[in-house]
Amino acid sequence: MVKLEDVANKVGISKTTVSRVLNNDQTLTVTDETREKIKAAVDELGYKPLRKKKVKAKKKQYHIAMVHNDEAFRSTVDRAFYFSIRNGIEQMSLKKSINIISAPIDHLPTIKEEYANVIDGAIILGNLSRAQHEEIRKNINTDHFVVIGLANPYPDVYDQISFNTRNAVYKVLDYLISLGHEKIGCLGAQEFSGILDTDSRKLLFTKYMKEKQLYRDEWVIFGDKGTEAGQDMAKQLLELEDLPTALFIANDPTAIGVVQALQDHGLKVPEDISIVGFNGDYTTEYTYPPLSTLKVNTREMGMEAILCLLERVNDERKLAKKVEMATHIIERKSSRLISMVES
Repeated sequence: MVKLEDVANKVGISKTTVSRVLNNDQTLTVTDETREKIKAAVDELGYKPLRKKKVKAKKKQYHIAMVHNDEAFRSTVDRAFYFSIRNGIEQMSLKKSINIISAPIDHLPTIKEEYANVIDGAIILGNLSRAQHEEIRKNINTDHFVVIGLANPYPDVYDQISFNTRNAVYKVLDYLISLGHEKIGCLGAQEFSGILDTDSRKLLFTKYMKEKQLYRDEWVIFGDKGTEAGQDMAKQLLELEDLPTALFIANDPTAIGVVQALQDHGLKVPEDISIVGFNGDYTTEYTYPPLSTLKVNTREMGMEAILCLLERVNDERKLAKKVEMATHIIERKSSRLISMVES
């Protein structure tokens, strides 16, 4: 392969001069005769200059605010749902060169002061009140919002990432009935008042069981959030003489507490009572027994939120949209056929 120095040797001048001539360096003083000699040598030797590599333009780094309640990330067990969503947000942010700014609601004025006009969009985690949304709009200077949750006060403006609650609850109950259970109770954390009735796990459970003529009001208990609250609700249930053979627990942290309380009372799961949780938190894999649960694909919800925001920030889409992620049952050892359970 002919090199630049071969052309220089042929003409009898420096390689640097040849390079500057071939690159049309206007600051170089050289005679027309020398230029012609260089051109002739290039043609004779068949020299082909190397193509310069194109320097890729640096991607713009976007700044996205992740708005959440102060309690969202306080406990990896009671708040595993939010930790999984954040994991998905962070994974996709790394791929897309996005800087995530954690923005607890109580610190929004500080976020506004520090970042002013830097924020390109915002992800709102969880079910927040309209007043909280107004506070967010006042302090986060952007037109691009996406809600991950069931409560969206601005469905014509905000994108929303969620799941079909009715389908999810009915999957759990269909599953328990397929195992032969008819005596089914429901325990869970008190639900956010701002969600629609169609997203209430308690109301959907009630509707389903009444349609099947299997509903028992004393087996439906809702209270505070968390594993300790689950223990308290289970103790309340255990005061009854007649117990269900299966429990649908409306969130996994509550289910973990319920299992602990049942075992402390001397009952076996699933031999005495089958348990199915809701969320698919990673912690349910490590309980004893491992917990059957309805998997909400929270990590994927976080990833999808980033993609939705990028569409809006890059002006690829103007209309708001709602994305419903699929759910599925994870069957583990906390549930079994009624024929294998002493009713």
